[in-house]
Amino acid sequence: MNPLRALQKTDLDPVWLSRIFTIIPVVLILLAGTAVLWIYFFVLSLLPENQSVVETPGIMADVKVVRDPSGIPGIIGEREEDVALVLGYVMAEDRLWQMDYMRRAGQGRLSEILGSDYLERDYLVRMVIAGRPKEQAANLDARERLWLEKFVEGVNRYITDQGSKLPVEFSLLEYRPELFSADDVFAILHGLVWESSTAPKLDAVLTKILGKLGKEKAFPLFPSDPAASAPFVASELIGWEPKGPLLSPLTLKTVVPALYGGIGWVLGKENTRSGKPIVGSAIYQGIAAPGFWYRARISTQDFNLTGVFIPGVPAAIAGSNGKLSWSCIPAASDDSDLFIEKLDDSQQQYWRIDRWKRIEEAVEHFRIKGGDQETRRIALTETGPIVSDIHKSCALSLRWTGRDGTSLFPCMFALNRAHDEKDITSAAGRLVAPCMYVLWADEQENCGIRWAGAVPVRAPGSDGIVPLPAWTAVHDWSGYFSPSEMPAVTNPKDGLSIVSEGRPGGQHFPLFVTCYWSDDSRSTRIREILNKSSDHSRERLQSTFGDTVSLVAKGFTPLILNAVAQKGLADSSEKEAARVLASWDFQMNRDSAGAAIFGLTWQSLTEEILLPLLGEDLFNAYVAHHALPDRLIKSLLLMQDRKLPGQKTVEEMLSASFRKAVAHGKNLMGLKPGEWRWGAIHKIQFHHPIAVRSRFLEALYDVGPMGVSGSFDTIAQSGWSQSRPFSVQDSISLSQITDMTQPPGLFCLTHMGASAHFFSSHYKDQISAWLAGRYFREPTDVADIRKSGFDPVVFKSKSGRALSLN
Repeated sequence: MNPLRALQKTDLDPVWLSRIFTIIPVVLILLAGTAVLWIYFFVLSLLPENQSVVETPGIMADVKVVRDPSGIPGIIGEREEDVALVLGYVMAEDRLWQMDYMRRAGQGRLSEILGSDYLERDYLVRMVIAGRPKEQAANLDARERLWLEKFVEGVNRYITDQGSKLPVEFSLLEYRPELFSADDVFAILHGLVWESSTAPKLDAVLTKILGKLGKEKAFPLFPSDPAASAPFVASELIGWEPKGPLLSPLTLKTVVPALYGGIGWVLGKENTRSGKPIVGSAIYQGIAAPGFWYRARISTQDFNLTGVFIPGVPAAIAGSNGKLSWSCIPAASDDSDLFIEKLDDSQQQYWRIDRWKRIEEAVEHFRIKGGDQETRRIALTETGPIVSDIHKSCALSLRWTGRDGTSLFPCMFALNRAHDEKDITSAAGRLVAPCMYVLWADEQENCGIRWAGAVPVRAPGSDGIVPLPAWTAVHDWSGYFSPSEMPAVTNPKDGLSIVSEGRPGGQHFPLFVTCYWSDDSRSTRIREILNKSSDHSRERLQSTFGDTVSLVAKGFTPLILNAVAQKGLADSSEKEAARVLASWDFQMNRDSAGAAIFGLTWQSLTEEILLPLLGEDLFNAYVAHHALPDRLIKSLLLMQDRKLPGQKTVEEMLSASFRKAVAHGKNLMGLKPGEWRWGAIHKIQFHHPIAVRSRFLEALYDVGPMGVSGSFDTIAQSGWSQSRPFSVQDSISLSQITDMTQPPGLFCLTHMGASAHFFSSHYKDQISAWLAGRYFREPTDVADIRKSGFDPVVFKSKSGRALSLN
């Protein structure tokens, strides 16, 4: 064969080339379109059907459900137990997979449906509840138990009625939901409380820092409290960086959106335009899809409730029953401690006072998606589970209030039916975990704030952070403070009372509650706004939750400008950035260049101070909770009451951070700082648990990213992850304002939507209102509930007792 001929190019007809390159994209588009259409109609086939009548064994009289234009249900019946059953049905209709996911998270069973990546987290969840009696419906009173049992019956009625027509997540993950029980409701609450408890994770991080750096270098990084005694540091801790389930980055990843904090206030009638008390509150929570809060309205002959529910739980955390309106926000508290256990050589016994005691063992079996199984053992002392490795015959055990049960359901159930301060006090006194503030106002024009939740009484020498020896028993908790000792106010003298994530009870409160509180920037800013007038309208008060003024920026910006003026500016970009900062109004708005420059500088400053000292892993763990780095930097630079790490002066630290920020900003947003925008880098994205499985599912389920206003210290909170700048990790998930007119004027705002079905029109239809701060009026009496909805669905009883629909 002629080699030259073999190398000759084959002639191709240009017409055929054109046809080939035209056909290929068309085929790909047709294939993609076919796939999309198949998925579309497959998913639509699994959406709940529109029914006008649902035959419902288990109810004594007909119940009507109307849904408003946002898909929020109003449930009208004669008897409470009938309405409870229908609430379970419609909640399952909207949120069944989310409810199943949350109960598995609380039971330590996510690896069964999501695979081995969740095994360590499941192990930790089972560890923290091991060896303790479960909360049970049998411990509730008869009315609470009946309401709960009927709700569960309604959930199960929906599961059995739907057969194979269940949410698409069950098909994608190839499993069917088990029927619900009262234990599952408690598991949902327990899982949420554990995720929202920051103290166990922070105690573990700071213990590792103490072991790595030693007392002299570590203690300046630790938060403190005026009522805490100087901590005793056991020699066993020095040089030990504990490892274990509680101290692993894998187990600290949040799987349920944790409740991080919030802000709220009550205004007496003398300060409002309506002449009635007004209650306002906002909850700060981790961001995730689908929407977390479930809104519903209930009306019976003897009981009305318009409220916001945790998915899978038949009691509202905020709302109004007509007689009284309330809301709950998380309170800063230290609900756990680590203790040092001394073990014998066999590691089968631990020392307590004067003798060895045998370590108890719990055996847990895990089924992992794909067919694998694994058995893990949990070691238990009388303090709690052992959560660390063994170091020189020592290990760490965990004491956590949640191991005594949460009592969150009976607390919320009682709040939903409260009429006055006496009822509020009784309900709040039942709560163990989490700690919350209950804000309330009643139809008699009284209002107030009351603490709810158990706070440990610690021994001298404990600040709630440093692990103490368990073997002497002198450092153990001596019970909980009584509810009457905790912060509370009724009808505040100046007509205004504010609570936030700041120090519980204020700076002069005598009891030690926690070191893990944030500074008072938000409550200070709220007071600034509310003190400008004594004639507040509900509309004006709503706008306060959108306030983006950063008092931290207001305090730091002059220091930054002074530092760069002293050290000089290197180029035109730095000069322009300094000019922008000098004229900035301290509003962390998404369209603000000044906000972008300050945010970049704050991130650089945090890294400049902490990264060289801690290393990347401990840095990421330390900055995961805003209160630690924010209070530390404010203390170091504004009050200058601690020694700066390294040899740099304040001016050198600030100048270096500013330069680094400008350089970073140019890489992210271009060479002109005046054209930068905070929202270009400060973004929020709602991630769905199932979306991690593929990019395709991410495109279907996730919402965002979207540029947003706010910062870690603003009332419109949107704290970013300093380990992944500038991704927003938590924000306002629920805000509510109630003017105690008759009927109460209740206005509410939540993100995402009423449905967890991603193809539903109500999956994310609340996002635009949430971003704009546009509140929705919630009907609070039966006439308004009837008028709020359309296309009623009647749940028919077998008794034939019809409900009047007029």
